[in-house]
Amino acid sequence: MKLPDTRFGSLEVRDEDILFFPIGILGFPEVHRYVMLDHSADTPLKWLQAVEKPELAFPIVQAAELLPDYRITVSSDDLATIGLETSADFVTCVILTIPNGAPERTTANLKAPILINPKTRFARQVLTAEQHPVQYRLSEEEPASVECAG
Repeated sequence: MKLPDTRFGSLEVRDEDILFFPIGILGFPEVHRYVMLDHSADTPLKWLQAVEKPELAFPIVQAAELLPDYRITVSSDDLATIGLETSADFVTCVILTIPNGAPERTTANLKAPILINPKTRFARQVLTAEQHPVQYRLSEEEPASVECAG
């Protein structure tokens, strides 16, 4: 499939590389198909590029790349949505917010990670029960400062 894209130009995407979000991503429930693209070979940063909406892409990184001890509790309903029975087999990614002109102020949303079943290519963004911050600062100079209540 050829995918027109506003950031990366025209892309060749194989059907087996498409991630399917049955419920969409928070704020974009109508967009269900995404592809994960490498930013560059020397960084863990990737782009979650919408297939149906070429102007929509999220910078993401695997949670373990940021915080090796990052753990979440996942409900059986969330696991079932992506075709899993146990939490042992999914990949966890987090969405980054990179402010224009201030990449040193980049934050990661640890409260609403994305779970990916690498076998079925089904994915889901979930809200965690843990007290993880919505805006975890990546810069060592500025620790995580915004906690999500609840």
